[in-house]
Amino acid sequence: MLTPRFKLTQDDNHIYICVHAPYTNIGDTEIDVDGHNFLFVSSPYFLRLRLPGRIIDNDRSKGSYICDSGDFNLTFDKEIPGEYFENLDMITSLLAPRDIPDVNPSLVEMLEEDGITFDDNDNKDIGDKFSYGFANKVTKDFLDIGSEFPQIFELHIPERVAVDERHTLRIEHEDSKFSSDHYLADYFDDELLAPYLSSTTFWDSPDFNSLDFTDEEVGVLKELPNKNYLLSQNEYKQVLYGLVDILYGYCYDKRTTLNESTVESSWTINKLSSTLSWFCAFNNIKETLVTCYRRALIYPIFRNFELCDKVKHDLVTLLRKGKKFVIKCIIDIYQMFNTSNDARYVLNQLYIKDYLIFLQKCHNEEIDELSNNIANIEITKNDLNLELDELESAGKMVQQEENEIMENEMALKLESMSLLPKRNKYIVKSECDSDSSSGTFDSSSDTTDSSSGSTDSSDESSDELDSDDDPL
Repeated sequence: MLTPRFKLTQDDNHIYICVHAPYTNIGDTEIDVDGHNFLFVSSPYFLRLRLPGRIIDNDRSKGSYICDSGDFNLTFDKEIPGEYFENLDMITSLLAPRDIPDVNPSLVEMLEEDGITFDDNDNKDIGDKFSYGFANKVTKDFLDIGSEFPQIFELHIPERVAVDERHTLRIEHEDSKFSSDHYLADYFDDELLAPYLSSTTFWDSPDFNSLDFTDEEVGVLKELPNKNYLLSQNEYKQVLYGLVDILYGYCYDKRTTLNESTVESSWTINKLSSTLSWFCAFNNIKETLVTCYRRALIYPIFRNFELCDKVKHDLVTLLRKGKKFVIKCIIDIYQMFNTSNDARYVLNQLYIKDYLIFLQKCHNEEIDELSNNIANIEITKNDLNLELDELESAGKMVQQEENEIMENEMALKLESMSLLPKRNKYIVKSECDSDSSSGTFDSSSDTTDSSSGSTDSSDESSDELDSDDDPL
């Protein structure tokens, strides 16, 4: 059975449900309403929703079918007039859960209502310390995944490296990959980075107002299972920090491609996120941001600290658009990974799908708090342990020495040029020219002067030329 595309809207007293089922037989259609539950069955479609409020099927209920579009438009009354139904646009969370965890019966109702339940027991089993994936819940479903996809994962044996040890290995690996020459080249090349430092992400532009899910995005969400999560408080925070880690790479990509993602964008997001490339889990927001900065200065083509700060600002503004926009961005990442040539669809299986489900169950207040925490944290160059200040100082000294050498060489060239002999230019006029121009040329006078032993003017000119040609 297929899950049809659907959309829910509301006013004070009614719920409007639109079900897109173009290949159905109207005569075989069944629709049932029971409080929180809505059921639509019409071969080959099956849709079961659990609504955030109760609706009733009465004499005022109505429905219609539009042949051209294949849409069923249904209207039901709210059981409590004026009640506001939250999250009607969270497609996956409305789908009735297909699987309910094996927990005590008193917990089931809570799980079905919220989808996220906190476990007061934060202790981990010994086997869990080698886990990975969303909320570190994967232990054996993807054995040898790191070695099977070396182009995606830098940690090749997560099942043999404890979660607490991964950061140490990651930092050692990053230190070995850091290029001081590349960093300094970008540091001094203002012209190269100017377009990216001055650009604006599309969600931060004044005319941005598109927050509705597209049909394509709805298509992605409706195919996800409505899973329930039983998380410890620590696991819940780690999931949110992992979201920051992934979205930082997304923001970096959008800024450095001027909002036009390329075929390399999936690589960028994958590489900048240590959640996705090292199976890391973070303990606080600053640790997360420091890791993001470090990787942004080690791996991509543009490596600049000011650029890292700009990306952090982009991340804050993204989160402040609310969880619906965050979901849209994660869907964008999901689609990039699905179309990647390097089999990054496996990252969707390990992390991204669960983030899409999890985010629909979060409250906007949690996303707002996350953005405020990021905005209030300042990352300094010293935090990164890459000796950036020392590198920049050394680079400036070398640049100053090179400038002084160039100035000295130029001064020597100018000085040598001033020692060259000066050559005067003379215009030698013929007798005809002189006679025609002045009309006073006296050939007899010139002959008399020459015979009387006086100095000839042409001889004087010759003497002067010879004198100037001699070096001083």
